[in-house]
Amino acid sequence: MASRGKKFEDRFKSDWVESVPDSVCYRLYDTMSGYMGQRNVGDFICYKYPLMFIIDCKSIQGNTLPFSDLRQYDQMLEYKNIKGVRVGFVVWFVDHDKVLWIPVQTMEKIQKEGLKSYNIRKMFDNDDYPILEIPSYKLRTFMKSNYSELINYGKSTD
Repeated sequence: MASRGKKFEDRFKSDWVESVPDSVCYRLYDTMSGYMGQRNVGDFICYKYPLMFIIDCKSIQGNTLPFSDLRQYDQMLEYKNIKGVRVGFVVWFVDHDKVLWIPVQTMEKIQKEGLKSYNIRKMFDNDDYPILEIPSYKLRTFMKSNYSELINYGKSTD
């Protein structure tokens, strides 16, 4: 049986396809090996003209997304300044019933400040830490999310 995280990844893909017409959402092969050189930059490459998104999905219990959970973080930083490319994390904070887009630049700012994690209680609705709350509503277990807002947000960040 798949873990909650893997099921959230499946949910992400189906919600993306449903809410972002005329787009591509490609699941990168999950090596699960952890060997150097065999790690993907994220879980998904999604494209909606004129933007490409490199997305790593996370489901989190509690209030914090620690850097120790972000295996792809350093690799993602390499793509952050490419025009038309948006890199970040789609995070389901299970205990808060919230799905957030956290750009890799926000995580980089947090790290440069010497912090060890994104804390939803302290950083949500704080303009110092730009994120996007993905419009979502609770189903029985998972959230149903509309990722079209991520496209609009991505266009506004050039």
